[in-house]
Formats: sequence, structure tokens, C-alpha cells
Amino acid sequence: MRTRLMIPMTAIVCAFAFAWILRADDGANRASDLASELQVALNRSLAACHVDGCSAAVLLCDETMWRGVGGTSNGAEPVSSDMLFNMGSVTKNYVAPLILQLAEEGIISLDDTVVQWLPEQSSIDGSITILQLLNQRSGLCNVTDRADLWDAVWGDPMRIWEPGEVLEGYIDEPCLPPGTGWHYSNTGYLLLGMIVERATGERLSEQLRSRFLEPLHLSRTFFCVEEAFPEDVPVCRGWYDLDGDGIGDDVTPFRTGIYSVLWASAAMFSTAEDLARWVDALFGGDVLSSESLERMTTAYSIVPDSGGIGYGLGVNLYGTEGIGHSGRTFGYLSLFLYLPSQETTIVVMINGDDALCLDAIASALTVVVLGAAD
Repeated sequence: MRTRLMIPMTAIVCAFAFAWILRADDGANRASDLASELQVALNRSLAACHVDGCSAAVLLCDETMWRGVGGTSNGAEPVSSDMLFNMGSVTKNYVAPLILQLAEEGIISLDDTVVQWLPEQSSIDGSITILQLLNQRSGLCNVTDRADLWDAVWGDPMRIWEPGEVLEGYIDEPCLPPGTGWHYSNTGYLLLGMIVERATGERLSEQLRSRFLEPLHLSRTFFCVEEAFPEDVPVCRGWYDLDGDGIGDDVTPFRTGIYSVLWASAAMFSTAEDLARWVDALFGGDVLSSESLERMTTAYSIVPDSGGIGYGLGVNLYGTEGIGHSGRTFGYLSLFLYLPSQETTIVVMINGDDALCLDAIASALTVVVLGAAD
């Protein structure tokens, strides 16, 4: 079974465009109570979905935070706003700023090549640059598309995989020559995580915590496997059909194997509120210099078959209207959308594998937010 661990790149932009259409038709009927309207929108969308639960957050420009939940974690326990969800490829939105900070400090350069930092990776084209890894123009195929890799995980779920052994054992021939086109690949972000560790002498999780999580007081964000979840922090169970019988399976027993394989590409867990606060800090200018933030939010490619979505450094770009990213792993889907003109962040996290559901909830919440801005 081939499993692509990323939502199609049209997911967020469809939600955003749909929201603008509905805003034009229905804006006059916006309810005055924004929190109530957001919760109603979440409930209505979730009721039409085929997933158990959802956690969402909206952070407005005046720092007002709305937290909304619906459904259950395990069929009986209600989802609560303090539950952790895996954020999938939204993890890239933390790794890319970390690389940019190291470049600001002169520790690395975005023009450095893989061979300069990881000469032992003989199966990787050493001429690929750090910038190409960041903006998905490395040409590397996606190592996590390999069915035999996941078969190995299911067969030994408690095994902790090192990124080097994932690359050594399962890397395919490149999909494109470096720099010639856009191709989404978790492989590049595994390499970026390895470069962080080689350049700093610390684990990737230690760098993320000391640079971002602790200074920004993101106490409900963790790098899975490398960091243990505190006993008093609940984790929403993720559900995915692992055996093909049409029924979702609890992926909790496979957490170690899954997230040690995904590592720098998709291993972070967070609450919707913590993720919203991170996005607000990042795109509000509290994390990177203005030059680095501009570089991160510059479109280096137009994503194929996306209707014009640009890709920067770990982010999708929807013209001047929105910045976002989606994430998908076994049992979890997530997305964030930052609206620069409103200085507003929208986050949705669900514990199933239904991208249409994620779109529907994000669309409904965006409608409410844009309607309130009228």
C-alpha cells in the first residue's frame, strides 16, 4: 500500500476560496456572537464528517482566542481543547524557521550543499542545496511513500528509527534533477533535521524547544519520540484503517515507529491553541528577522495542478490573501491558515483520515471570521 502522507495542496486554498464565495452571499446574516457562531459552524461541519473528533482555534488580531472542540477521542471520551493532536507536515513550518535562524547567525548558509554537512549520505545527490531542500526543489522522491518501509513499521511498532537508516534503506532514485521543478518530499526535511543536528551538536527537539517552544511559552507542543508526553497532558487518539477492512484502527500502539520514521517532516504534536499562537508569532514577526520572513514567504514555485498556489520555505502561499500548510499522518489531519490582512490565524485538527472533512470545517470557520471582519 502506498500512503502519501500529505493532503493534496488544494486543500487549504479550496477552503479559503469557498469562504470568500460564501462571505459574499451570506455576510449580511453573520451572528453578532463570534464564539457562538464559530462553534455552531464547527458542530455543523463535523456532524457531516466521517471522523470522530476535532479541535480548532481562531486567534484574532486583538489576541482574542477562540477554542472549539467537537466529537470524541476514542468513541467515549470527548475531545478537549487541551488534547494533543499530531500536526503532520505542519512540522515543516517549525523546521524551516529553525534553519533560517541558523542562517541568520552565520552557522549555515542556504547555499550550502548536502555534501558539505552530510558527506556520509552517499545515496543523496550532494549538490542539492539547503534552499532546495526547504522549498521542495531538491528533486528527491518521497521516502515515506515506500510501502515496504511502513510494512517494517507495522511489523515492529516499538522500533525507534534513525533518519539515516530510513534514507539508507528506502531511498529511491531522484524524481527530478535538483532545481528543475517542484516535488513535495518528506525526504528533504529529514535531511534538514540531520543538518540542524550536525551544525548545532544538539538534537532537533532540543533546538526547537530552546529556540521556539520555551521562549514563546508553547507548553503544549512536543516533538514525538524524542520527547515524552507529560502524564497530565491528554493525547487525542488517531484513527486510520491499517488493515483495509474499512474500519478505523487506533494508531496509538504504532506511535513510536510512525513518528521516528517521519521525524523532522511530521513528528510534532500540539493543541490547536498552541499551534495558533505559534503561527501568530511566526508571521507576526516575533521569530525571524524581516528579511528571513520575507524569504520564507516568497513563492519559489507554483505547485502543479493547484490552481496557482505558491510554495515558499515550508509554507503554501495564496497570493497576498493567505499563508498556510496542511498535514496528514496515520490517524490525524491538520491545517493552519494565516490571514495577513486580518492578522488572524485559523487552525483545525481532526483525528481521522478525511481531507474533505478538514476542508469543510476550515471553510466554515473562515466564513465566520471573514464575515465578522465586514
